[in-house]
Amino acid sequence: MSRRSSLFSLLLVPPLAALLASPILRHQAQAETAGTPLARPAGYKPEKKVARMWDSKCATCHGEDGRGHTEQGKEMGIDDMTRAPYWKDVTVERARKSVLEGLKRTLNGKDQEMKPFGDRLTPQQVDALNLYAVSFFKK
Repeated sequence: MSRRSSLFSLLLVPPLAALLASPILRHQAQAETAGTPLARPAGYKPEKKVARMWDSKCATCHGEDGRGHTEQGKEMGIDDMTRAPYWKDVTVERARKSVLEGLKRTLNGKDQEMKPFGDRLTPQQVDALNLYAVSFFKK
């Protein structure tokens, strides 16, 4: 084995193996069909880094618990992610697009705007955050 291929094996193979073993990516691969409802996989346990990412990117509006009970969340009328009506029409694709491209709408007389995160988050990070968000809903 050459020095270059040995270095390649040491640097790339372990992270690649970890990435492929990720439950988030396995779920994403299962959810690539259009209109797939966003649902928490059985036994889902969020990684601490996903919770920290939620706290830094999402909790200002959605709250640490997904209820939207924050100053910004109340001002914009953010819906409660712990309740079934929030998830009624949410698909994997729609949730991913909303985070990557942003969202601007008026709902119940309140202007809601989420800036796009496509330049700050990878699609895998977005999927991880969306799975974390759906974990707030307990059937």
